[in-house]
Amino acid sequence: MFAVGEKVVYGTEGVFTVSEYAASPVDKNDKRIFYVLRPMHGPESNVIYTPAEGGRVSMRAIMCREDALALIERMPAIETLTVDKEKNRRDRYREIMTDACGDDYVSIIKTIYSRRMEFMKLKKRLSEADTEYERRAKFCLYGELSAALELPFDEVEPFIADKLDG
Repeated sequence: MFAVGEKVVYGTEGVFTVSEYAASPVDKNDKRIFYVLRPMHGPESNVIYTPAEGGRVSMRAIMCREDALALIERMPAIETLTVDKEKNRRDRYREIMTDACGDDYVSIIKTIYSRRMEFMKLKKRLSEADTEYERRAKFCLYGELSAALELPFDEVEPFIADKLDG
């Protein structure tokens, strides 16, 4: 079980703090213990109640500071995805995001960045799916790095750029 006060990644919803344990908010006959998760980034109203055991969404502890710094160092070496068909690309993004970790988020972001540069040369626009998966991957990655490095969310991207340029 996660401890009250612990920061966790909840599926693709981002980073949350376990604020308390509670009974089911919906079914008073449900005897399971639920985590009450409060978002670190985003509206405070996005509180999630999820079973402490047997939940449907994956939940894991955030990476530690050392792992976050190591991830940033290896970002240049993380490969982009190679998927030929557009429909398969969306399926691959969805599959990766389901149980994603830092390297997976970086891979998606780098892939979409590469596609964006390619499309700009052709004077084309990225698909809505690319744009949405890029947004979600950045939100999840920057949220976790923000928590691990104890940085404000909006300072994560410049921090990464400084580390990679330096």
